[in-house]
Amino acid sequence: NFDNKSRVEKQLSESFSRPLPEQILSMKKSTLFVALALAFNSFAQSVKGEQITYTYVKLPSNPVQPKPTAYTATVTAAYEVENQKLMAQYEADKAQAEADYQRDMADLPNKQKAADDKFEREMKAWNEKSTASKIIEKQVLNENNKPVKDYVAQPYRRTIPMPVMKTAYDYNSLASTYLFIDGLQKGAANALNYTVTLQGFEATPAKIVSEVKDEVSRKDGVSTTTKVTYYHIEFTYRHAMSFRVANAINQEIYAAAPAEFTEFKLYKGAATKTQPSMDVSAVMKQMEDKCLQDNLKVMNHMVNDRIGFERTEETFELNFVKSKNESHNDLLDAFNAANLGFKMLGTNEAQGTMKLNEAIGIWNKALEESDIENKKARIDKDVTVAIYFNLLEAYFALRNTTAADEILKTMGRMDISNRDKKQREAYEQAYIDLKLRMAANGL
Repeated sequence: NFDNKSRVEKQLSESFSRPLPEQILSMKKSTLFVALALAFNSFAQSVKGEQITYTYVKLPSNPVQPKPTAYTATVTAAYEVENQKLMAQYEADKAQAEADYQRDMADLPNKQKAADDKFEREMKAWNEKSTASKIIEKQVLNENNKPVKDYVAQPYRRTIPMPVMKTAYDYNSLASTYLFIDGLQKGAANALNYTVTLQGFEATPAKIVSEVKDEVSRKDGVSTTTKVTYYHIEFTYRHAMSFRVANAINQEIYAAAPAEFTEFKLYKGAATKTQPSMDVSAVMKQMEDKCLQDNLKVMNHMVNDRIGFERTEETFELNFVKSKNESHNDLLDAFNAANLGFKMLGTNEAQGTMKLNEAIGIWNKALEESDIENKKARIDKDVTVAIYFNLLEAYFALRNTTAADEILKTMGRMDISNRDKKQREAYEQAYIDLKLRMAANGL
């Protein structure tokens, strides 16, 4: 206690021995530090974001009027007729080969007897020659005229190679897996007829490509550069196809043959130091299947984007505020409500809408406190911008373009970061598209 008291007395003595202005300045600094600390503890906050993925119904850009309720989906292959011709010719060639074989087998005894009879006649004539004649023919004339029995070949079936045909698929399975029009039911009554026509997979012959690279090795502090040859397989491929959607009386509604499907894509295998096998049948089949599936998905999106009510996945960043105290609990409540609302839209639109409106109410209430010029405010500039982006996504999901326009105008007048400007511009484009779709659908 005596030591503590001495230290305190010493500090007081030193403090009061300073000139008066220095004492006042020191007191002001201390007061300012305490005030800043209290302010920081009261409003210390940071905006955080969490990736959210939800499903919403995108309106068609060119809806069919009057709106249909059903559709049928079919996959056909333009090359099936050619496949059938090739297979028919193959079967005909096999049948002819079998007929030739059976005919030759039936004729074999006759040929063998004819050869035997001929040999017998020639041997009789040769045996009737004198010994002198045989010696002269063999030694003087250098001829060996002793008969040799004719060889009669055993008949064989000609091998007919299988024709090279384009792949035939389970077309019903393809249609049921990849072709659908969102918002419509599968059915035949007054239905849209959605047909995809495959032109067939094509690929160029595979080739081995070599490439020389420098490889540096280091041993005992000495670097050595060696030329190393690497090899890989290359081929190009494509799977052209088209689609057509018609109404119940076969009037065309939408049809296209995407040009990108006619362009060859490059397959490039992994590089190795040894020459790879030229048997690329497995890789070729893998690329054929992938190309077929990818192209069907692209075309189905084209159809739904234009005439369907496409269930579309959207991923964005839902913002919330993290603070050291409970001063932003309302925004956390809004985050939780919005998170649930977005995720419910795809399964229970009414409940999802209710939760989103709950979050929207909280966000708009918080914006009443917005003070973008005051960094110490509870709803400062960063928090305000974060709320605006949350609202833009919620209004987009609910198709509330009027409220969104007000936010976009307000943000356009604000001094925001380049990143936020780009995000705002992306929302502007999204809302332009939404407005066009709503107008096309009479909304």
